[in-house]
Amino acid sequence: MEVLTSISPAIWYAVFGSFSIKLFELAELYKLPKVDRPDLKDWLYWLPFFVMPLIGGGLAHLHISSNSVLTPLLAMNIGISAPLILRTMAQINPLDDKVMKTGSGA
Repeated sequence: MEVLTSISPAIWYAVFGSFSIKLFELAELYKLPKVDRPDLKDWLYWLPFFVMPLIGGGLAHLHISSNSVLTPLLAMNIGISAPLILRTMAQINPLDDKVMKTGSGA
């Protein structure tokens, strides 16, 4: 139990920020048609509920380790935004052809 209490409060704010994103996503499931809703019994659905807070807390820890001062608001912002930014960066393929192909008469 000492390990949990020795963790910086800023890291806990970041963890909570990351976890809150997943809670918001869960709260929005009612808007999907029942056919499109995820299988909540599948453990893979719940995996991001653990991974994203670890990433958010880890990034807050990196900030603290580099002698940055993290206010609670900044730590929460890191926890919310950083995992989403990392997820978006992972989905981008720089090798994709970004040139729009138009017809010969365009």
